[in-house]
Amino acid sequence: MWRGFEARSMQARLVLALVLMLCAGSARAASDYRLDLSGLPDDTTRGLVEETSELVTLKDKPPPSLTALRNRIRGDLDRIRLVLNAYGWFDAAIDVNSDEDQKPVPVAIRVTPGERYAVGALRLTDPGGVDLGPALAPSPERLGLKTGAPYDARAVLDAEAAIIIHLGQRGRPFAKVAHRDAVLDRAGRRVNITWAIDYGPLASFGPTSFEGLERLKDKAARALLRWREGDDVNIDQIEETRRAFVATGLFGTVSVTTQPPGPDGRAPMLIRVTEAKPRTIGGGLRYSTSDGAGARAFWEHRNLLGGRETLRITADIAQTGYSLDAKAKKPDFEWRAVDLVFEAKAKREELDAYDLDTFSIGGGLEWRYSPRWFFSGGATLEQSHIDDDGVTEDYTLFGVPVIARRDTSNDALDPTRGHRLTFSLTPYYDLAGTAGTFLIGQASASTYLPLDDAEDYVLALRGGLGATFGGSTYSLPADKRFYAGGGDSVRGFAYQAAGPLGSDDEATGGKSLLTGAVEMRWRVTETIGLVPFVDFGSVFEDSIPDFGADLFMGAGLGLRYRSPIGPLRLDIATPIVGKRDSDDIIQIYISIGQAF
Repeated sequence: MWRGFEARSMQARLVLALVLMLCAGSARAASDYRLDLSGLPDDTTRGLVEETSELVTLKDKPPPSLTALRNRIRGDLDRIRLVLNAYGWFDAAIDVNSDEDQKPVPVAIRVTPGERYAVGALRLTDPGGVDLGPALAPSPERLGLKTGAPYDARAVLDAEAAIIIHLGQRGRPFAKVAHRDAVLDRAGRRVNITWAIDYGPLASFGPTSFEGLERLKDKAARALLRWREGDDVNIDQIEETRRAFVATGLFGTVSVTTQPPGPDGRAPMLIRVTEAKPRTIGGGLRYSTSDGAGARAFWEHRNLLGGRETLRITADIAQTGYSLDAKAKKPDFEWRAVDLVFEAKAKREELDAYDLDTFSIGGGLEWRYSPRWFFSGGATLEQSHIDDDGVTEDYTLFGVPVIARRDTSNDALDPTRGHRLTFSLTPYYDLAGTAGTFLIGQASASTYLPLDDAEDYVLALRGGLGATFGGSTYSLPADKRFYAGGGDSVRGFAYQAAGPLGSDDEATGGKSLLTGAVEMRWRVTETIGLVPFVDFGSVFEDSIPDFGADLFMGAGLGLRYRSPIGPLRLDIATPIVGKRDSDDIIQIYISIGQAF
């Protein structure tokens, strides 16, 4: 009897499962749909609707029933209305037609946008409704919202942020928006906006205290402050201070908090930090067909004596030679943003053009005038032994290098906009009397022009000039002459080979230099990029480049892989103008970072 019951029970379960499967299949088939969305007023609203619409984003996941499909449609209608309202289409009509008897269900959404509303009257008041005076209200230009302009909710929020920033820059760090009223004037098709601003108390910078300092001394930390006690609070100076702490590389986290002001109006400042390890070890690899493989490693300490002193030791080894460099820096030496620097370097090079053994020491001041401008000046003493085409000379050069640099680019290794300018001038005097006195000047510029909003296409341009005054080409130390060719100059030609050659096909160098490059940087995917490029340049025996002379030119194609440490670069180039029998048909370059 039990066996018969079990058999009947199993049959019932099988029948029930089959019925449920058929019902599920029927419901699934009935909820498939095709969407026809039309009438949206512009690409902006269409893009936002498609990003937020469940009918679009969940097209591959049909709802399980017709009821669920109806709910999805209703939800989308609300989302479409929100998008249209955000851009001023307040009178838009939205019609929906669907035929649930068809499979898949056709869903047609038609939008009739009507007339777009414009920005109407703008008013700023305190919470009591009294208009803000000119001392508190930002100018219309600062507000960025103009009466009569098409209404855009983002512009309203941007204007709101501009109000708070304006007050925060003028001693009101606790200002906030109490409420915002946007009233539709349907007759005039305008949106009148009123902000009630709680501008808070006027505050000045009070005493600054720190939490989390361990290795960094209090005096060195205070040297990073970008405000003076007693001045009106300015949120820009607060942010500059936070960035200054981060830029030291000594901290994992940095927060700056403005405390409520006391009866005297002074707001105590609290800076909380967590210190990171002050030491770093790193390195990199490179390769080119002319120079061979190379490697660089460094060790750096960023808080050697507790006052943000840095010491960086760099070792470089390659098939063409090796070097060891030590650079020490004392920040904020006597003046803020002025650093005292000392450097010592030993180097040996065995190049086609010459062989070099040199040791140099130097020191000077580096001035970070602004985030964009940098200046440096100092003195160097360099002892070198050079074998130039079988002729051996010893030089003892005293130099006074001066450098000015401007950098507005947005990334050190992979810039997509901005520009870089560098100017340098170095007079030399040979204490050994071999080379006499001469002056070397150089200028270089690069610019980065994004061709689309996403910056997937960037046109990069570079140019360089160099000139030497005093002496002749062959009286100059070989390492102080100008050369062109290689991965950082004219790609397609070997290192130093894009210029005049001697009888044994070795580069002779010159007293002046002219180079340039054009790249089209195309980001194909998030990690892969292609870079077609053309480089040109040459060196000349005269002090001034011959701008009418024929130049060496190379062209090629680069591959970029975006890694966590920066773009990995692979360039393949060939000479296209000026190739000689001694020049290879292909040059390959591998390194980290863009070519410029």
